[in-house]
Amino acid sequence: MNALIRLFWRLSLFRKGPEDMPYTPPLLVILLVAWLIMQGLSANLQTSLPAGQLIAVQWISLSLVTAVTTAALAFKGLLTRWVQTMMALLGLDLLLSLVALPLLIVNMAAAQPIPIIDGLYFMLVSWQLAVQSFIYHRSLDVSPLLGLALAFSLLILTYMTLAAFMPEVLNR
Repeated sequence: MNALIRLFWRLSLFRKGPEDMPYTPPLLVILLVAWLIMQGLSANLQTSLPAGQLIAVQWISLSLVTAVTTAALAFKGLLTRWVQTMMALLGLDLLLSLVALPLLIVNMAAAQPIPIIDGLYFMLVSWQLAVQSFIYHRSLDVSPLLGLALAFSLLILTYMTLAAFMPEVLNR
């Protein structure tokens, strides 16, 4: 477990790539379950939405990431990289969510959002976008700019989908 955390940490520092992830489908399932739990906890700390809506938001997000990643890998003829790419994306999100957890807890405990905490959280989200673009760059054998375009487009697509189907989520 320690080796896996180190691997994700090195990925977040651009020292490892998705190709360095072990090809272990059962580990992908474990990461998926851990991701769902962490996302539910993080979302619960950020909003007062009912559990059903929180779960729906997470499933929409996961479905879009999975669909876009699968389509891009299939288009490039690189579907054999799917398990490792998804492990890298989920592991990165898990790691950065763990780093963000104390920030969310402090902000939740405060009477009002603390600007410095919001700024740090924004920096973490930006860092996540940068590392996701690196993952797509390496997984798809595309330029770093195209990897960034894909990661950013996926972020926008997620927000657009949530705005279309669950606008109350974005209004809170």
